[in-house]
Amino acid sequence: MVIRKMKNLPLDTELLLLFKALLETHSLTLAAGRLGMSQATASRALIKLRAIFKDNLFIKTGHGMLPTPRAEALYPRIQAALAFFDQLTAPEEFDPATLTRVFKIGAVDNGVFTILSRVLRDFFSQAPQAKLDIIPLDDDLYVRLKDGRMDAALYPVQSLPPDFHESLLFEASYACVVRKGHPLAHYAQIGQAPTIDEINRYRRMQITVQGHKLRSALDENAFLIPQTQEIAIWVPYFLAAPLLLIETDFVLTLPRQTAERFAEMTSLVVLPYPIPSKTFYTRLVWHHRVHHDPAIQWLRSLFIKNVSEKKKK
Repeated sequence: MVIRKMKNLPLDTELLLLFKALLETHSLTLAAGRLGMSQATASRALIKLRAIFKDNLFIKTGHGMLPTPRAEALYPRIQAALAFFDQLTAPEEFDPATLTRVFKIGAVDNGVFTILSRVLRDFFSQAPQAKLDIIPLDDDLYVRLKDGRMDAALYPVQSLPPDFHESLLFEASYACVVRKGHPLAHYAQIGQAPTIDEINRYRRMQITVQGHKLRSALDENAFLIPQTQEIAIWVPYFLAAPLLLIETDFVLTLPRQTAERFAEMTSLVVLPYPIPSKTFYTRLVWHHRVHHDPAIQWLRSLFIKNVSEKKKK
């Protein structure tokens, strides 16, 4: 049989699978049936194979379609090629132990202190070669998440732009703290709340996070009835506030979880408050760009396991 020269014929997996089936069945009909092809389609595919390899490949005999020496020599190479394609298209097996990636997390120091600290043990236990880069939040948060300069952020935002996702970690409220020995501190011991007028006699320390839009979540609007004390000092860092507060008679408003942890670690007292505070959700947010990234999915699972209220259910 003379094979016509054909140019630019693509060698695809369907052709390779037909070659393999023909060599194993010695029948064009059986090979076509195995692959769900019509016999006409299989015949056209065989013509392409012969043109590509410039050989008859399979000769029709009384014992079926028998391979030529060229076909027998090609068979192990075609098997290896098909195995490679199977491996190439197989779902990626994710193993955090192999990660050497630097994960870039946006957070203020309070997010590092109260939230990220709960994730660290599992993070470095499961991914001992991975790294964390904590990035301060600013007005470019969404741009940084979108363009890859940040993988995820701890951010109690109320609504997100399109193409962003969130995981609600826990609901938070606010509390007031004072130093031990403060004239109001005895109310914590007796389990009673001071009056608003008593609290308002004392000047206030204010947490402000410069350069991003969370400032309003940390000010006097935390309580349903506004605090009216004069602000004596603005502090740009959560973690510096306790060290300053213990030297004064000022009153400081903090997220309750932060206030309680500071009280455990320093000479601060969490005050019972006469009115309820507003609440907000601490959230992990990320852009759709990394929504299906196995490494980011794993990272999110650590927050759900170690921080989210869902872990309690």
